[in-house]
Amino acid sequence: MIKNNLIDGALLIVLCLVQQHIVSRLVIFGAFPDIVTIYVVFTAIRYGQKQGTTYGFIAGLVTGILNGNMGVETLSKTIEGFVAGYFHIPEDSHASSLQKKRLYYKAVLLASLTGKTLYALMVNVLSMPITWHITYSIGLTSLFTFVVAVFAYQLFIKKIFVNN
Repeated sequence: MIKNNLIDGALLIVLCLVQQHIVSRLVIFGAFPDIVTIYVVFTAIRYGQKQGTTYGFIAGLVTGILNGNMGVETLSKTIEGFVAGYFHIPEDSHASSLQKKRLYYKAVLLASLTGKTLYALMVNVLSMPITWHITYSIGLTSLFTFVVAVFAYQLFIKKIFVNN
């Protein structure tokens, strides 16, 4: 268990760095996907709500240090991990692969919407018109994150869920 936590923690830090220095430059209409949210959701589904919340906190702390919004990032990622934890799939679950896929997609969408809503309410609210701010900050970013989550599921996560 400790070895898994070290590997997962190292991967989380690498993903935070990749998010900050590479993915955040893949801007489409002013929004970019959030691969850290996808990983936080994955850990919450795999290990449970406590672990997801903890990983969300760590992810928010690291991402916040890197981008300068430490408090807001930490809070939003912690909430994302907590929300995704409601979709936890126990190891002894008899859920089919289709059920696991649906839970994963629901968790990514709901956690992303929740985290991005919280983030949008707390950061730079007055700099844009409110309708564009809501559309951009919540809608587009969550949509892009969901699209990347679908690709991540097909490439990596499906194999892990099938083996459990």
